[in-house]
Formats: sequence, structure tokens, C-alpha cells
Amino acid sequence: MTLDSQTLPQLVDAMDQSESPPPPSAISREPRWYAWACFLLTLAGLQLALGPKIRLSQWKVQASANSGVAEGESWLNGRLDIPQERPDLLRERMHDTALVNEKVYNVFPPLMGFLTVALAPLHRYLIDRTDMWLALPYVLLVFWPVPIISFIVFRRQTGDSAWAGLLTLAYMGGTALLPNLYFAGSGNLGQTNHVLSQVGLLIFAADMLGRRRIWPSLIGLTIAVWTRQMTILYALPLIAVAWQKKRLMLCLAGLAVMVAPLLTLNYLKFGKPWDSGYQYIYVGREGDGIEERFQAHGLFSAHFIPENAYYMHIEPPQLDIEPTLTSLKITETNQMGTSLWITSPLLLFVFLAAPSWFRDGPRRLLILATLPVMLGLLCYHSTGYLQHGYNRFALDFIPIWLAVIAGQTRGGWRTWFTLGCTAWALLYFQAIVPDA
Repeated sequence: MTLDSQTLPQLVDAMDQSESPPPPSAISREPRWYAWACFLLTLAGLQLALGPKIRLSQWKVQASANSGVAEGESWLNGRLDIPQERPDLLRERMHDTALVNEKVYNVFPPLMGFLTVALAPLHRYLIDRTDMWLALPYVLLVFWPVPIISFIVFRRQTGDSAWAGLLTLAYMGGTALLPNLYFAGSGNLGQTNHVLSQVGLLIFAADMLGRRRIWPSLIGLTIAVWTRQMTILYALPLIAVAWQKKRLMLCLAGLAVMVAPLLTLNYLKFGKPWDSGYQYIYVGREGDGIEERFQAHGLFSAHFIPENAYYMHIEPPQLDIEPTLTSLKITETNQMGTSLWITSPLLLFVFLAAPSWFRDGPRRLLILATLPVMLGLLCYHSTGYLQHGYNRFALDFIPIWLAVIAGQTRGGWRTWFTLGCTAWALLYFQAIVPDA
């Protein structure tokens, strides 16, 4: 069978069942003041539950601790590599940077570098330097889009602003997003990228579950891919939808704009468009368990699937509990990862609500689209390492799952199950994430 304008739509036939699943009618019946009140109460709940963990007033990012900002600063100075104050101490270079021909390069996707360049005129004017961000733009660009977009997406899927607020709290405080917010506060690039990618994935999911206009999906996917490369696999369902909607050229043009900067930077830094430079992060450094996995089997290999799957789906928490006179000090000692089903049991609705989402074409397509992403993560040589009590790589599909299942998380026993899962996850992450 060949793929043509007749057969490909058959592969996504469920999308023909309706132009798009319209927003629940309950949204139109809600007074605007009620939606705003629920959103403000959501922010209050986030402050009460998460405030001590993330402390937005203390957020900072600078080139000395963030290779994305350092790379942007280098671009402003007309170079690609990150200059080192002590070239004789290349072994002590910034974490997860590549060493090639005695030069140090950023290997992470370039969104933070692009934003550093975009903010450079503001920072030159206000503080006369571009190697650091002011706290206000950092918080506005990294943190605030998450609760705003989350609330909007969950409200559209549930038709209830109050329930959208609950799901926003469950998402931000009861998944691996919370520890990544914690580390983003001090400017850690990997965790900051995870936080930024959530906004892109939510925008992508909202369009794919809504009007499927393609261009919002492209914007969301660009944000995701420029922070987490594995999310490029979500282009597969997007292409299928664009074909069915007769917007394939728009989709392909958008994807070309999306990948061109990544391929160009790879070529300029490492000599090949498809060479991300990740294999050079171990050059000149002492080995550890993760490097040994890479040296034995490469960056990606099916060999890693069993172990990675175990840490992502099965590994229980390993808690070190130290009682004091006034409290319990709880430390998660496993840095390889912990089962996402144990830490965030609300995700079990992916199975509990399967009959519902499987009958709905757009939702089914999105759930199935997460499987190649998950497989790619399972084949990676690292589990997500240095993730005490959670699985950070799961954030590449958790927001997609939550957007799909949001409408099935209430009513009868589902309401009580959701409340119980949310309470457990909030308590768990409160225990394992230290105060900022």
C-alpha cells in the first residue's frame, strides 16, 4: 500500500470524526469573574504549597553556571565556543559541556542562548552586562508561562476552572516538574530546559486537541525541540494531521525553520549537522557509571531499555528518614530515578481512562505519539542521572498525558481517586524536594 492523499487520511481516520473536540460547554456558562477567581486561587495554592521550594524572589541565572547563557554571550562576542578563565583546567569546565580541539562548547539545545541574545539590549541598558539575566525577565519567561498555560489547557479540557486549578497544582507540585523548578531557580540549564519545554508541549497538545490550526502546534513544538531534542518525534503526528488538514506545506516549512538552527549549530561546532556533541561531554573527565554505559554501548542503544524502563516505571523510592525533635528529615538516596507511577499516581488515568481516549481520534493520536518519545528516552545511555526520587525525562510526555486525561479525572470515584493521588504526590514531592 502506498501513502497518498487517500490512504494517509485513513491512518488518522479518527480525526475525521469531528473538526475538533470543542471546548466543554461548561466553559461558556462560567462567569468570567469565576474563571479569574479560580486562577488567582490556583496561584495562591501554588504559593502556599510550592513557595518554600522555589522562592521566585531568589531566582537567578548567569553564564558561569549556565552554558546556554554562556553560549549566547559568546555569540554576542562573535564566537561559538565558551571561553575558559583557566584553559589549563578543562577537566573542571562546566557540567555537560563538550570538549573538542581544546575548545568548550554547549551541547544543550539553543533556546536559552537565543533568549540571552534577545535580552542583551535590555541588559546592556540596565546593568551594562549580558552574561547574566535580571531576575524579573528570568522569572517571567521561565516560570510564569507554566501556571498560565497549564490552567488554560486544563480548563479547556475539563470545562471547569476550579478543576483546572486543581490539576495545575497536581501537575506543578506532584510531578517531576517541581524538582526541576527548584533547580531552575539557581539557573541549572538542564532543569531550566525541562521547565521551558513544558510550555511548548502544552501549547502543542492544546492545538492538537483543539482546532488543529497547525501553526500553534509548530510554535509549541519549536519551544519544546529547542529545549529537549527528543520531542522532535512529535513532528510525526503533526505531519499526519497537517496532511489530513491540507496544510502540509505550512507544517513542513515550520519544521524546516525549527530544525535549521539546530543543524547549523551542530555543523559549525562539531562538523556534522547530525552531531549534537553529546559524546564529547566525557572527554577529559574521570569516568563514572553513566560514562561507562556510553563507552560500552554508545549514546543510544536497545541495550539500555531494560534498565531505563526499570528506573522509569518500577523503581520504588529509597528514602532515608532521620527523625529530629521537631520534624522528620527525609532524603531520597537513589539518584538514578524512581517510578513515575509511584511518585505521580494521577498518571494511572492513562490506563483507567483508556476506553475513553482510545475512542477519540485526536486524543488517541497524542497518546500513541508519546510512545516513540518514550522509546527514544529508554534507549538513551543515561536514565536522567542525578534525579533523586523522580524521573525527569518523563516530563517529555507527562504534560501530553495530563492534557489528554484531564477531562476524565472527575465524576464519582474518579473525583476521589484524583484527590487522593494529588494529595499523595504533593506530600511525596514536598518530602523529597528541599526548601530553596
